[in-house]
Amino acid sequence: MRSSGKLGLGSAPGLGRAFCRSAAVAALFFPAAAWAQAGLSVEADAQAVFGASDFEAGFIPTLDPAVVRPVDLDEGSGWGGAFAVGYTWRNGWKAVARYRRLDADDSGGPISPGLIAFAPGLPTGIPEIPSGFPLPLPDVRTKVESKTTVIDVLLGRDVASVGDGSLHLFGGLTYTSVERDVALVDDVCGCTPLALLMANDFHGAGPKIGFRGSLPLSGGVSLVGGTSVALLFGTAKFASRISDPLLPSAFKDKDDRAVAAIDGEAGVAFALGPGVLTVGYRVDAMLGALDTDQRVPDAFVDAGFPRIGDRHDDLVQHGPFARFALPLAASPD
Repeated sequence: MRSSGKLGLGSAPGLGRAFCRSAAVAALFFPAAAWAQAGLSVEADAQAVFGASDFEAGFIPTLDPAVVRPVDLDEGSGWGGAFAVGYTWRNGWKAVARYRRLDADDSGGPISPGLIAFAPGLPTGIPEIPSGFPLPLPDVRTKVESKTTVIDVLLGRDVASVGDGSLHLFGGLTYTSVERDVALVDDVCGCTPLALLMANDFHGAGPKIGFRGSLPLSGGVSLVGGTSVALLFGTAKFASRISDPLLPSAFKDKDDRAVAAIDGEAGVAFALGPGVLTVGYRVDAMLGALDTDQRVPDAFVDAGFPRIGDRHDDLVQHGPFARFALPLAASPD
């Protein structure tokens, strides 16, 4: 369990160290020279996806009000993939357009003895009457679904050789969309279940830079990897509502923000005829992208109720991947 603070590289040492190690490996082993042959090429990825965001959804009540046991959820597991089309000129310049999609979901519970969340409401305008109310869910099941889409348009060039390997720098524009739906469902009564439904979304675009390359070993095998960083300018949204019409509570909020998006991968590439098969491991992180704050008013906090969630939570996903790159047509240049 973690505190209600932001899940960042600084505030989550274990995850931070794991991500930094992945980036360090990527820095040592540049990714496969997928577009090494001049001309038109295509590239396809398949990836297993594991969530590591650990955002707060509520807390478990205890006999000691001073002890808070937060309930953390993440995106769960799923699958993803990417497809790219690239063109390489004989002078080393390379252009690529890539579409990546990651889908994950997770179900859990029942949580015993249940959890307490907060159902935010529209501001009352009266300080003595705070908006929203605590929502006890004694036999709760959890459901999380997330969809991440990344579109890249990049241009780069081979800039150096490392032994028999190569180093490729690239830059361009990227667009990212994250849509995550969370449901806390309590059906202990056997009737229509009571559920707190929340959505945490981010949509943004901005510049991206990075590097990739390869270090040949022998027999058509290479060590590969790479990393990139992007600065996304976009909008984060938080929405919350209760499924029971007798307990009306609906809340929406959004804000503009700048988000750092970092990825790193490392693996081994195998030459297969004219193509290249790469297997490895990939980490994607968007720092401060999602809003999970359930908007507990100060009046409740002053009375001892904990804050739940964070307005700038990270999205972290990782998993093994396989990629195949294939040249389609040679360049006449």
